[in-house]
Amino acid sequence: MKQRSRSLDGGSLRLLVIIINYKTPGLVCDAVLSLHKDLDPELDRVVIVDNLSEDESINVLSNFIDKNKFDSWVEIVESGVNGGFSSGNNIGLMHAKAEYYLLLNSDAYVREGAIRALFSSAASDARLGIIAPKLEWDDGRQQVSLFHHLTVWNSFLSSAKTGLFTRLGRIVGLKEVAIPIDKHYELVGPDWVSFACVLLRGAMVDEVGLMDDGFFMYREDNDYCRRATQAGWKIGYAPEAKVVHLNQGASNDFGVSRLPTFYFESRSRYFLKYYGRLGLLCANLLWLLGRSISLFREVVQSKESAFHRTMIGDIWIGFFSRIDKNE
Repeated sequence: MKQRSRSLDGGSLRLLVIIINYKTPGLVCDAVLSLHKDLDPELDRVVIVDNLSEDESINVLSNFIDKNKFDSWVEIVESGVNGGFSSGNNIGLMHAKAEYYLLLNSDAYVREGAIRALFSSAASDARLGIIAPKLEWDDGRQQVSLFHHLTVWNSFLSSAKTGLFTRLGRIVGLKEVAIPIDKHYELVGPDWVSFACVLLRGAMVDEVGLMDDGFFMYREDNDYCRRATQAGWKIGYAPEAKVVHLNQGASNDFGVSRLPTFYFESRSRYFLKYYGRLGLLCANLLWLLGRSISLFREVVQSKESAFHRTMIGDIWIGFFSRIDKNE
């Protein structure tokens, strides 16, 4: 991660909302409108970071801000490069000093009262550095948004997709990455949370630093949460704060289509960073072992494939990458 000092722009704020745009100006406009009732223009700001959309985004967003007279609390910053999710948010984090930062996906919008609920949760414990809202679909159905760490061993469970091994894994303390929705309310704090929408305490950002922009997309939230907890900060969940995540952005569900290269690059970077090259090797071998089991079941039971056929090779993308231990 490149270390950069953060600058102060217009004085210290209570809240800075950071929204990244990449060719989704209509969604960004909806996200900003959802914030209107919950933000105080005297204390809060919204910064839209355009990740080199090279379309009509800037014009659309500028006209939207002018039409609604939001220019006193909403502004656009052109990044000049599409550096990905972490890079774009880092630009936002450096834009102004704030007590809190809200990272909000362009394909998400807050329900009324969500910001107040997040503030209330943050006030309950000064060591809560990262607080996640309850993510929902637009029809109110809850989304999985809380997770256990991705580890070498649960790579096997993720590819085996067999209930028997999942149950056996629980006996020895092996957990799947995604925490089931019915367990969300039982948690004091998950290992990591989805950054589709998340509140970051400014003091935590000052201590932990910026996001690792070596992750273009995927695994950056898991990485940042690990760094925060390693520094002694807590991760919280505020189910009273409800945020709709449409999942229409660049990281939507790819189904069994071939996943993009940056997905595997981020996966390898994560394992190299926390488990070393031997850990990544073991994770890949365990994934292949699990995949042989799920593939056998698919053939015998004539089931649809759970993974694209190229994934047995794609998991090795980034295996030989170098990563500085200090990043």
